[in-house]
Amino acid sequence: MNDPMDLVDVEPDDPAHWQNQTTAESSASGDTQAEGDGPDDAGQSQADRGQADRGQASRADDEREAAEPHAEETAESAEAQDESLGSLERVLSGAVGPDRGDGEAPTLLVSLTGHTDAGTLSRQLSETLLGGLPHRRLAGFHTDEIFDFRSRRPRMTFTEGRFQDYQGPDLGLYELRDAMDRPFLLLTGDEPDFRWQQVIDAVVEMVDRLDVGLTVVVDSLGLPVPHTRPLGVTAHGTRDDLIEGISTWSPSAQLEAGIHQVLELRLQEAGRDVVGYSLHVPHYLASGRYPQVAVSALEYAGAAMEVMLPTDELRESARQVEQDIASQTADNAEIQALVERLERNFDQYASTTQRSLLVKDDDAVPDAEELGAAVEEFLRMRPMQSPEDTAAGSAGDPRQKQNERQDEEQDKGWGD
Repeated sequence: MNDPMDLVDVEPDDPAHWQNQTTAESSASGDTQAEGDGPDDAGQSQADRGQADRGQASRADDEREAAEPHAEETAESAEAQDESLGSLERVLSGAVGPDRGDGEAPTLLVSLTGHTDAGTLSRQLSETLLGGLPHRRLAGFHTDEIFDFRSRRPRMTFTEGRFQDYQGPDLGLYELRDAMDRPFLLLTGDEPDFRWQQVIDAVVEMVDRLDVGLTVVVDSLGLPVPHTRPLGVTAHGTRDDLIEGISTWSPSAQLEAGIHQVLELRLQEAGRDVVGYSLHVPHYLASGRYPQVAVSALEYAGAAMEVMLPTDELRESARQVEQDIASQTADNAEIQALVERLERNFDQYASTTQRSLLVKDDDAVPDAEELGAAVEEFLRMRPMQSPEDTAAGSAGDPRQKQNERQDEEQDKGWGD
């Protein structure tokens, strides 16, 4: 398995994919038929040929037969690669590529589970994006080729005398649309156990063929930082405008690499634009679900990719987690002493001059007129509703009422 795209399956419900398969099969059938014509022609002329002519024809047939297997293998390999990549390009045509509708190249967000997934960042991110935005699966990798099922045994549910809900490892490519209906790509799932280089080569090849303008990689590390300070980040990559002045801590160190770090390196070597944001999670909270890290990752990714990503539910969960942590640490002097030491170290070494990706290049904060223009543009892009429809929707939608109550509570909190 030398071709990296051999690991990739384009979703079969794409009509162009089935059309390509039919074309390839017809071509192969035609080749077989053409090969069958040679012996018939030779048989028809056999009576008119002498012994020397028969020997020359036999040698020519032997040479042709010896060359055909190699030619067929080369043609089949080329057809398979063209079919896989060609189908993927057709899936994206008119949706993501060659641009996303505003003249900008498509963007790719990468988030994978692994040893740099503190606070279960990747799972929260994929659940939020795939659960809250319109999306479709474009392609996936062969799980049997890249995962060790015994080292990460799949999850199943046993209920009422039956096994149900098999959840095996997965790595897939999705197309999503943000709140402004702008498309972007998401590569998410589990970090492979095997064939790292082949998986990376396949992703780099897809980035090249789809002409992805920017790849954003997000991950998280468990570090000795306090939960009482803003979540830190280390920014890295090839786009200085998206990483300069962002990092709270950026040391020189050797570390154990994950596949997404190697992917970032390979994209950089290939001359593609790529940036990464490594979030800093308190080490004593790294093994659990920490919504704050997912909120920060979506904020950095959304700003870099210029898309609007949902964070409301994560923010609500983060507030609940903060309350739980506060109640657990209030009566524990040992934990309070630990947090105080971490606070002193953080205040001494962390950068306090972070730049926001939402601020313009000249570091000027947008004024009221610019913010108002942005809001008007957002409202103009939304579907128009009559006052009666709006009133009816507000009265009948319990989520609307819940959002209004949350807004009121948040306003009271700011007022206090």
